[in-house]
Amino acid sequence: TPAVTEPAPVTTPSPIDLLPPYSIGGSVMRGAAPQLTAAGIQVNAAVSRQGKNVAEIVELTRAGGQLGRVVIIQTGTNGSVSDETFARIMAALPPDLTPLVVFLTVKAPRGWIADNNTRIRALAAQYPNVKVVDWEAEAQQILGELSTSDGGIHLRTAYAKQFYANLIFDAIGRPDLKK
Repeated sequence: TPAVTEPAPVTTPSPIDLLPPYSIGGSVMRGAAPQLTAAGIQVNAAVSRQGKNVAEIVELTRAGGQLGRVVIIQTGTNGSVSDETFARIMAALPPDLTPLVVFLTVKAPRGWIADNNTRIRALAAQYPNVKVVDWEAEAQQILGELSTSDGGIHLRTAYAKQFYANLIFDAIGRPDLKK
């Protein structure tokens, strides 16, 4: 008798699986928005964005069904970000819905940067779905490509913008997007 084979199960991706990576940040991220967007990453970045604003955006975009499996966040350049604000952000990004949350440290000649970076670096130990990209350290490689009028906060050249974007592409496991 001929063997009966079962048809292969049809797997339909959930709507969340179809959403592109989503990035939220301030003016530094905004500087690399063309490079990130060209690679298919949604960018929500604005000048002078504060940590509480980032938490609100995460909550609203999650509630609106706009966040997929990968979220990239850079916050803390424009002011202190509390542990409570980071906890609020992460409450909206649980591992079952967002298995990869990439936080970038911040770089600026401001008094709150060290404390913010300490909090950001600690996130990976607190949350299993967090990966930290040390922008503060990596930016040392391209200081001449950063703005000079503000102490090297912003991405001044096309090279700096691509360098920043490439760090994100590596962090989300997509080095194929690098240019």
